[in-house]
Amino acid sequence: MHKQKQKPGRQGLGVALVLFSTICLSVEPVAAKIAYRGGATVMTTLTLRYILAAAIFWLLILAGGYAFRLPRRQLLAVTALSLGTQTLTVMALFEAFRYIPAGMAILFLYFYPTVVTILAFFFLKEPFTWRKGLALLLTLAGCAVILGQPVNSLDMRGVVLSLTAALTYAVFLVGSTRLLATIQTPVYNAYVSTILALAVGGLALMRGQLNLSFSSEALVAIGVLGIVSTVLAMAALLRGIKEIGASRAAIISTFEPVATAVLGFLVLGESLTAWQMIGGAAVLAGVFLQRRA
Repeated sequence: MHKQKQKPGRQGLGVALVLFSTICLSVEPVAAKIAYRGGATVMTTLTLRYILAAAIFWLLILAGGYAFRLPRRQLLAVTALSLGTQTLTVMALFEAFRYIPAGMAILFLYFYPTVVTILAFFFLKEPFTWRKGLALLLTLAGCAVILGQPVNSLDMRGVVLSLTAALTYAVFLVGSTRLLATIQTPVYNAYVSTILALAVGGLALMRGQLNLSFSSEALVAIGVLGIVSTVLAMAALLRGIKEIGASRAAIISTFEPVATAVLGFLVLGESLTAWQMIGGAAVLAGVFLQRRA
């Protein structure tokens, strides 16, 4: 049965779950900056975040009695995708938070739907319609407006890191679309979180950047990242997609940059210029139009 024919109650549940996931994700950059302010390094924050998330996911799998063993081919595919894309995504994004406002980093991250459109055309055989073309122009125009700001107001290191995260995240989503057709989502989440924890933790140890000398405020922020922005966000988003479909879920998820900007203003005292807000609106308009396509 098509998603459009589901009962209104199920549709409402799906919308609520995706919106909840979006709000959980909007907490991520704010919590990350609080962790940094409390003395936690980027690598320490990411390592502890994914260790906590992986532990919770595996406990849920054991409690739910899921069959979690994967064939070697699937395990290799999940490992390669997690290491090659998702690990780079989180590291680039969290580094970007150090150089530019949280709202700006998330807006640049939302360039990823345009990349997904291009990758889907070549690898998933999805048509490139006029709606998608117009969405691509809007997204690029929005980024151009934001990049047109003075250098002293927008650190280019943060811009490049955020765009890198957008590219790798797009690849991760396209790859995950195929893998989730044969792997249960809780099991997939557990493996991805575990691989991320091992990869980031190992890199932190090799670089000597795993430092546990941070404040209690940073510890709470890391806990929020692991539970709210990882476990709850991933679980709610994937369940919501099953109820209303990926397209509608993506449209609702465009609320994330708005929520992030508001939280950054309220909690961190960050601000957005008028031109940056106009550019962000163009980016979000492009994402919305693309997802309608």
